[in-house]
Amino acid sequence: MEFKYTKDSISINDKVLTKLDEFVVDFINILRKYCNYVVISGYIPIFFGRTRGTEDVDVFIDYVDKKTFVSFYNDLVKNNYYFLNPEDENGLYEMLMDNLGIRTAIKDTIIPNMEMKFIKDDIDRFTLNNRVNVIVNKKSNLFISPIEVEIPYKLYLGSGKDIEDALYLWDIFQDNLDKKLMNRFMNELNVSGEQYGIKI
Repeated sequence: MEFKYTKDSISINDKVLTKLDEFVVDFINILRKYCNYVVISGYIPIFFGRTRGTEDVDVFIDYVDKKTFVSFYNDLVKNNYYFLNPEDENGLYEMLMDNLGIRTAIKDTIIPNMEMKFIKDDIDRFTLNNRVNVIVNKKSNLFISPIEVEIPYKLYLGSGKDIEDALYLWDIFQDNLDKKLMNRFMNELNVSGEQYGIKI
């Protein structure tokens, strides 16, 4: 898979969309009508070709008022989605306000599902404000976390799967990254990748 990388966008012209990709793109096409968002964490290396499974796709969303959220909720229900959390739209909104994640999937399925959270701190806000536009086959797009944030965050999480995700992203993007920016988040999260060959 070949791509063109700039500071603000990544263009891919030969990607074969998987069922997971199609699920994410379809969901994002509804979500984008109601708020700013950024896809984060494990789906990013999967999107760029890493072979591993995932049950959920994590998304940070900007704050929306309750009226906007209810409109979004109704749009999802109309399009054959449901929420895995045992709450109505009022309870789901309260969960978001309490910095909890809410999950939605296609009716009669559990996996895959989208987990949404409101942004809650400066790193989340930076991730949203500096999201990268991924243009897929000149037909669709989605916004993802900056790779310079994603690699340090994966190292911070520290599981074997997360470290492998970080290494995969590093192998693909190391020649394109803003190393100064990545070093900033390495320091903020108090992590180092040198023992894994991630040298900045």
